Amino acid sequence: MSVWKCFVAATAEELCSVVILYTKFFSFCSIYWRFGFWSSALFAAGWIVLSSVFPQPWYRGPTKIFELNEAAFRDKVQLKKSTTVPVEDVKGPRITEVEDENEKDTKKPEIDSKYWIVMLYANWSVTCLNFEPVLAKLSIEYDLPQLKFGQIDIDVYPNLAEEFGVSKDPASFDLPTLILFQQGKEIRRLPELTMPKEGTKLTKASAAKDTITRLGWNKKSSTVVTAFQLEKIASEKAN
Repeated sequence: MSVWKCFVAATAEELCSVVILYTKFFSFCSIYWRFGFWSSALFAAGWIVLSSVFPQPWYRGPTKIFELNEAAFRDKVQLKKSTTVPVEDVKGPRITEVEDENEKDTKKPEIDSKYWIVMLYANWSVTCLNFEPVLAKLSIEYDLPQLKFGQIDIDVYPNLAEEFGVSKDPASFDLPTLILFQQGKEIRRLPELTMPKEGTKLTKASAAKDTITRLGWNKKSSTVVTAFQLEKIASEKAN
């Protein structure tokens, strides 16, 4: 498992995170085997305290990902114009480009697009934390008038997680979930949402296949480019 996790790591940060995690686990097992229960329990307690005090930081590099609230998501992504959402309500990237003072008053962000790629994430998910640099790189590489990138914290907006069938259970392998929208309609997602056909029961074999599909999707940028056909979208003319 550890070798496989290292092989599919999408970034250097994720690789380091995986290596450190399994090193701690193997150290815990070694301490338990050599020194007994209480020594291993003390090691585990120290590990938990250090992880809580010094958590792995979120990505702080350049990005074009918009942090969306529910109102902005309904308005800009799903194109439900029941309410008007000011541009100021849609938080921009964590790191933005420095602009000339003379241009600052004339430039306004354009966030109305034909396509949106939205990441549903949770702050406690290490997988989401490791995947954000990948999405940030894609948001810069495919910074197009017809394509925008956004993200939504499902702990803050749990009704959106329920609406799109994304479980917040750490054992569900649903996080992060990437959804591609075209003119307000979902057309593709990663990991794929597998639903049993109407009238059929969910068997253990199909459940195991679904788990493998969700666990095994490669979180590298090339996977997103291929699955969402970003090159094709980039070749389209902006409306």
